[in-house]
Amino acid sequence: MTQQIIKAIKSSGILGTIAALTVLLFGGWSGAVIGWLLGSAAGFMRCQGRRIITPQEGAKLGAIAGLVLGIWLLIASLLQALFAPVLGQPIVSLSDSLQYGILALVVAALAGGVMGALQGLPIGRRRTATLVTLAFILILFPFVDQLAQTNWIAIIIQIQIFIMLALGLNITVGYAGLLDLGYAAFFAIGAYTTGLLSSPQLNIAWNFWFVLPIAALVAAIFGVILGSPTLRLRGDYLAIVTLGFGEIVPVIFRNLTDVRIEEPISKIVGSLAGRPEWAICLVGCDRPLNLTGGEAGINPIGRPTLPFIGTFDASDYLPWYYLILLLVVFSYFMISRLKDSRLGRAWTAIREDELAASAMGINLVKTKLLAFAMGATFSGFAGAFYAANISAIFPSVFDFSVSVIILCMVILGGLGNMTGVILGGIIIMSADRLYLPRLAQVLNSFLNTSVLPNIGSPPLRDFIATSIDPLQMRLFLFGLTLVIMMIVRPEGLVPDALHRAELHSQDDAMKESLAEARSQ
Repeated sequence: MTQQIIKAIKSSGILGTIAALTVLLFGGWSGAVIGWLLGSAAGFMRCQGRRIITPQEGAKLGAIAGLVLGIWLLIASLLQALFAPVLGQPIVSLSDSLQYGILALVVAALAGGVMGALQGLPIGRRRTATLVTLAFILILFPFVDQLAQTNWIAIIIQIQIFIMLALGLNITVGYAGLLDLGYAAFFAIGAYTTGLLSSPQLNIAWNFWFVLPIAALVAAIFGVILGSPTLRLRGDYLAIVTLGFGEIVPVIFRNLTDVRIEEPISKIVGSLAGRPEWAICLVGCDRPLNLTGGEAGINPIGRPTLPFIGTFDASDYLPWYYLILLLVVFSYFMISRLKDSRLGRAWTAIREDELAASAMGINLVKTKLLAFAMGATFSGFAGAFYAANISAIFPSVFDFSVSVIILCMVILGGLGNMTGVILGGIIIMSADRLYLPRLAQVLNSFLNTSVLPNIGSPPLRDFIATSIDPLQMRLFLFGLTLVIMMIVRPEGLVPDALHRAELHSQDDAMKESLAEARSQ
């Protein structure tokens, strides 16, 4: 029993740090919510790689892991009460913090025990029971969030949008090995397609459910258009071309505000004959057409409508949450089928060795174009949902930093592994949309209440007030994450087995050579 507790303490570092940071930043009921989520994860992870015979044994291991995580939460809750006045946060009594911490501890232990017990079931039932439990957690989360008043549901919706984007990019980068640095362009294409077809911009008001597949199809077509000139390119050259495409698309959308389209043959004939009036106008004849709204974007954009629910309301997050959850599940299912198909194996073959894949009869042109098209399709789905969700789109939203963040998710989670990509998406986007903004608020309160009033020099005071802002360092932090991952764990947190074997094959060969040398 003591050894199991010691092992649980050693393995709880990352989850415990995340849990404690959550409580320190948010306080209150957040400990119980994060204890429920991370306690389940701790119980699941504690039982992996172990031969568990009975559910009772699994429940014991999972409960211990959850209990250790709960201790982190309890300590953090007490520290939050002690340092709240210094940090400029609302003051909470020590007794209330103790109650919050004990509740979080109990919830984490119970969640870990339940998840651990499921890992003790027979193999045939274990996967089903785990998936059902995961579905139960995802379905129940909005109600728990509302009950605990953590107000995370809007951020969770944004996280799921980027998870779908990361799953799509994983097709191109993870499966086919084609580095795409302009992936946000397809996100923009899906969003603008939705905006143009379901807004007053062109006096078109098509139903969202009809526009959704059209946005995905248009993004797929542009994926083929991007892929066509890059078929002979590899490595850095491919990355540069995709980067250029990603930079061009927002500029085009920003400048399509004065559009007039003329029939090309009549225009050429009229120009040659010196009669420009012969050109037949097709679009923007009376006055140039403002197609994309420029920097002002397109607003408003139509929202989804369902029977018994009506039109989705911006202030009611519940329908949006379940819709994007269904889209993510659909994406996961379709991409997993693609990976296991003949096309998925062809992508893997191209990633490993294009020459060998071609010699085996794989059509490189068709396979690469399908990789770009399939990856862009899911980005189009995400763009359509994003446009409808915020009911407005602006070109500045789809800049290069979006492509970088999505790529960070894929690399952090593990190239070619969808579970890892989802985990990477949760970590990166939670940091970007949840933890960094809250940390900025806490630091700002701390500076205003405890630091800046004690500084007599106005220039120094202004410098400190404007320099210490985590939101301004977000790209630096994500870049640092990439560098650290490339050095410490290049295969990602949850790597694909084949990709991990490739990265560590030289290390294993070197170890074998050293072992042989020592034996001699």
